Amino acid sequence: MGNLVTKKFRRYLYDLENALDEFVIIFLSLGALIVSIWTLFFSTQTYDMIEFGQLVSPWIIMLALMIIGRELWLLNRRISHYLEQQQKGE
Repeated sequence: MGNLVTKKFRRYLYDLENALDEFVIIFLSLGALIVSIWTLFFSTQTYDMIEFGQLVSPWIIMLALMIIGRELWLLNRRISHYLEQQQKGE
């Protein structure tokens, strides 16, 4: 009984983390798009490519780090699941 509750709780946490990661990735993607569109089309100032890059780079860097972190998290999850299955088979 306790093992079943633990598995359900782990699954719930996994789904929660997955949804939170997806939300943050979507937020960062939309943020980068909004900053880019606003800077290119609606800003009253003129920006050259270097200034534009400096405006957008924090969003791109955060997005890239979030995607890398998510992929490492998924890889860790798959390896942990594989090792658990191997231990059960022994």
